[in-house]
Amino acid sequence: MKKISLSLFLSTLAVLLIISCKKSNSGGGSAASTSYLSSVVSYAPQLKIVDSFYYDSTHLLDTFSMSIYDTTSGNPLFNNYTIQFLYKSPNTYPSWYYLYDVTYGNFGDYHLLSYDGSGRISKDTSLSGSGSVANYSYPNNNIVATNLPEGTPQDNQIDTFYITNGNVSTETIYTSNIPGQPDQQQADAQYTYSSVANPAWHATISDAIGPLLSNFTQYNNGGFIDFLSRNVLKLATGTETGGPATFSLSYTQTLDNENRLSKLTSPTGAAAGSIVFSYYQ
Repeated sequence: MKKISLSLFLSTLAVLLIISCKKSNSGGGSAASTSYLSSVVSYAPQLKIVDSFYYDSTHLLDTFSMSIYDTTSGNPLFNNYTIQFLYKSPNTYPSWYYLYDVTYGNFGDYHLLSYDGSGRISKDTSLSGSGSVANYSYPNNNIVATNLPEGTPQDNQIDTFYITNGNVSTETIYTSNIPGQPDQQQADAQYTYSSVANPAWHATISDAIGPLLSNFTQYNNGGFIDFLSRNVLKLATGTETGGPATFSLSYTQTLDNENRLSKLTSPTGAAAGSIVFSYYQ
């Protein structure tokens, strides 16, 4: 099973997805973004990730693509993942999707999606024969994503996102590292937000498949976009097992002439990097 390192996410990006017990601002009351992202490009030393968004005429997400250019190992690596969603009218949430992965010859992995009574994603089942499934639940309006790459609880990763004022305030990650033993905690992160509207959050998309998009980007070593919070990340603190024992990272925001987020810049040093946001006009 692919285990997620929070440091991979935090040290090379600036925006969540693994996001976060801290004192949250009351950002949930800010106006939602009315613009739609065309791309988000994340830059870090020897790493570049390009996320691309394509919508239909009613602004439902049709296709999401993530391209990763990585030379951190000393050798140039490239991968691309593309999700194409399929909708069953008149639903505003997708019923299926095809996942294309360049690494596996662009093979299309067909996935069936299920939802709860509130129209929120509850299950993502691969129909390729791998047995892979992701379950989603919403205890007390928080979000729990349980990944079972082989369809069994013996191999799992459980991400829990605690929601405060419309934003993820705390995230914990547990994985099954030792067969027959309880899951071990990999990370515990806390997040603080600004009053700026998060351009990746749109109620129709985020309420239905935001957890799926967040889970997908994180699990495939992207995770530089926050699909779950209404506001933009300002500070991330916490602990993890795959990197520094503790971390505290702040981010500087740049707005365009329409007061939309155009850039996030992370600190200098090992976590240096930036994220550039582009929009459809």
